[in-house]
Amino acid sequence: MANATTRDARAGWDIFRSSGGNATLAEINARLIEAGYGPVSLRMLTHYRHLIEAGSDRYISINRFDVARASEPYENAAAHSRYAYHSVDLGVQVTFAKASRLYEASGRATEVGDVGALLAFGEFKFIEGLERLRPRPGDSVTVRYLEAGRSMAGRVVEVDLKSRPAIIEIDFSKLTSIASLTSGQEIVAEAVGYQLIPPLDEVLTVDLVGRRLYLFFELIEGFRALVNAAGSRQSEPIYAAPPLLDRLSVASPADITIFVAATVHQLVPLAGVSVALKAFGLVVDKRKTFHEGTKAKYDARISRIEAEMKEAELERRRAASAFTREVVERLRQAIPSGNFSQAEIEQMIERDILPTLERLAESGIRELNSYGNEGQEGPTRDK
Repeated sequence: MANATTRDARAGWDIFRSSGGNATLAEINARLIEAGYGPVSLRMLTHYRHLIEAGSDRYISINRFDVARASEPYENAAAHSRYAYHSVDLGVQVTFAKASRLYEASGRATEVGDVGALLAFGEFKFIEGLERLRPRPGDSVTVRYLEAGRSMAGRVVEVDLKSRPAIIEIDFSKLTSIASLTSGQEIVAEAVGYQLIPPLDEVLTVDLVGRRLYLFFELIEGFRALVNAAGSRQSEPIYAAPPLLDRLSVASPADITIFVAATVHQLVPLAGVSVALKAFGLVVDKRKTFHEGTKAKYDARISRIEAEMKEAELERRRAASAFTREVVERLRQAIPSGNFSQAEIEQMIERDILPTLERLAESGIRELNSYGNEGQEGPTRDK
């Protein structure tokens, strides 16, 4: 059967939805062919059912739907390349929760990161118990790290009960300092205040506030990933723990105080960030002006706006390049013995920082200010 076009798939969805989700594949295809459309596949019928289960009232393509489900913030952190895992050998006691059933198994954590861990179960009785329980991705777990005396909640993300030892990967329910589970050297944290400066005349919606805060914290996480990538390659590795929130005001401008590793804060080029935000924002503004101008298709302003767009795009590239150079230089000064190449660091900046800066600019932020809070000590981390 040839692949259905988007037109065919949308028509099939209309038939399936109008039937209350009860139409069979044969019934859908008979009506499609009668109306001049191509038939859809069994996979498409399954997709229609997923759309119904998700409460969708319109057709969304399979790729878009899968990407949307996989891109929920905080729900797939273990798959993010910025979080490195480290080899360890830690005793763990794991409690699996599946519906109303609980099962406890002893094993070893063989790899841990800020976002999760890889757990190995070698004893036959525990492997047998896990095979009866049949844990699945999404199931809740609680892991007790015996040496550290600390418990972490999380959820299962991968299961391999056929290998020996059996392997289960978990996501933590929140970012966790590796140094609290192992014997890593944690960089001293300091209290730092940041302000996100938007336009003066904007209407502040709750959605916009949430988006900006999320992107700001993602930006800090990008810088923290850089520090940890370089710090882990020293003869005496250092580690920047996840920042802790001290104070938050969402009034415009948003005011955020966090306890963050000093090296992470030193890495943030405030002037460079603001220059990049303004350059990225200028591109957004010019695109908007262009699209508004195209209503007058033959207006002489169009050629001028196009020229301004090209100049804005060149400025965006210059700002991004200057920003990248400054961050690389700051990182070399902060961690001079880090065994990393410039190409590696530039790749991390392009992957984990610049896209976030651009999205922050698209949300309306044009400047990032910072102020210190000397004399404040960071809160004690949970043990």
